[in-house]
Amino acid sequence: MIFSSTRPILDVPTDVTVWDWLFNSRPCPSQQSSKTGGFNDVTTGARIGYQDVKVYSTFASTALVRRHGLQPGDTVIILSPNSIWYPVAMMTTVRAGGIVAGASPAHGADELAYLLRASRAKFIFTILSRLPTVLRSADKVGIPHNRVFLLEGLQGSHSTLQECIDIGRACGSAGQVDSYKIVAGSSNRDLCGYLNFSSGTTGRPKAVMFSHHNIIAQCMQVAQTSNIDNKKMLAVLPLYHVHLPIMRDMEVLMLPSFTMESMLDTIVQHQITEVPVVPPMIVRLLHDPKVAQYDLSHVETFSSGAAPIPTELLRQLEKAYPKAGFKQSYGMTETCGALTTHSPIDQVYKYAHTAGTIMANTELQIVDPVTSFHLGYNAPGEIFARGPQIAMGYLGNERATKEAFHADGWLRTGDVGFIDRNGFLTITDRIKDMIKVKGIGVSPIELEDCLLQHPAVADVAVVGIQEVYSGQRPKACVVINTAFAKRANEEGFWRVLGQELLELIQSQKVRHKWLAEVEFIAAIPKGPTGKVLRRELIGQAQAEGMQQRRIVREIQSRGKL
Repeated sequence: MIFSSTRPILDVPTDVTVWDWLFNSRPCPSQQSSKTGGFNDVTTGARIGYQDVKVYSTFASTALVRRHGLQPGDTVIILSPNSIWYPVAMMTTVRAGGIVAGASPAHGADELAYLLRASRAKFIFTILSRLPTVLRSADKVGIPHNRVFLLEGLQGSHSTLQECIDIGRACGSAGQVDSYKIVAGSSNRDLCGYLNFSSGTTGRPKAVMFSHHNIIAQCMQVAQTSNIDNKKMLAVLPLYHVHLPIMRDMEVLMLPSFTMESMLDTIVQHQITEVPVVPPMIVRLLHDPKVAQYDLSHVETFSSGAAPIPTELLRQLEKAYPKAGFKQSYGMTETCGALTTHSPIDQVYKYAHTAGTIMANTELQIVDPVTSFHLGYNAPGEIFARGPQIAMGYLGNERATKEAFHADGWLRTGDVGFIDRNGFLTITDRIKDMIKVKGIGVSPIELEDCLLQHPAVADVAVVGIQEVYSGQRPKACVVINTAFAKRANEEGFWRVLGQELLELIQSQKVRHKWLAEVEFIAAIPKGPTGKVLRRELIGQAQAEGMQQRRIVREIQSRGKL
């Protein structure tokens, strides 16, 4: 059975680049004369309007092409925290026909060298504090230092984005290079414009290729499902895509570095009505004492799409913020964003446990991972997706591309879920995260949701550990909240609490889902989007000789499993 979107079909153009679509295409909302939006640094007060982005990018692209030799198809990697100059560097590259690659500035030299090779980067934009690491990485892969640019600041002889703008400006309006165009007879579906790196939770990160068509389609899809009255966007998550706010003429409020206080200050000062969150942020909103100092009663919606939100966390969020709603989306790196989302009318806690309904021009299939049979309503299986937002594949990795991207257009997501008769998708787990106990699949998310019911649990992740008798058994890695942490030195505290958690699962779940052990840790390792890094936890669980580990194990006969 193929599940299709019920939203109006979108006419996604195939003959324009992202640059021409945003800045030179009259039907695009970004061309309205009343456009006043821009990117704002809430720390310094600096601002770059969208018309400035167009002008600066035009000048800088002229300099990169004429002075520094940028060619169409060259990859330019941007290594920077959120910055108002990030969109300028990005659109500079797009206008010249280059390929934009975004990556975290926190990478070490070896990690960065790998990403430079994987993306085939020829130019780098970065910030002053990361310059020494970036130069070491550039040396490892043969990128000359004169192709490393600073987004902001000055350092010796290194060129800056501002210098590129000045060089281009000096050429005059008649001296600017033309923006790159789609070749006659070809399609923007076949023109790669962006690379983003997969999370690497199942191996080393892969460079995912996005076409100009992917980006335009996703912008149109999200705009169709967005609240048109929302004119402010809080950018606290990594800023890899900047096109939608330009299209919708929004004010983007950027936090170059995240702290809970800076985020809350910005939400209150600017009266942000839609707050983007990932699971760690929700935990902080619920348990951080600082939150009580802020009046968040104006918040209308919390939105998430980076990782599944446990039902118990949603219940606690509703209790704390009953007047707000919740918007959940589902997608992955390979889908350029969302496959499903909640429409404004559905952004209520009643549907918060779901990932919304299917985006326009998109189809889903639910497939039994064992039999490969296509399933119907309310039957969980692996999610396959097809639509204009599905990426082109993995750069330089034909084998992985064939495994995930099928020839008929379907993407194998690796996620498990089901669609109900109202069209809502519910994500139940990730196939690779499933724990096999005597051959029976056990969902970590299901057990995590149960454990979060205990008042001591602030955060939790469940992983599988090897056992000779059962193959695998579930293990819970638990972070306790500050109130219970004050009792940590009481005699027998950890043993009693661990036993309570073991018994909580035993009282609510069938025997093969019972925990083998509980370990109390300081923090759950997570990626920048809030996804639990289960491989790190599994590695810790298998490690021997670690000192002062707080582990409480189940005591029972194997024969009863």
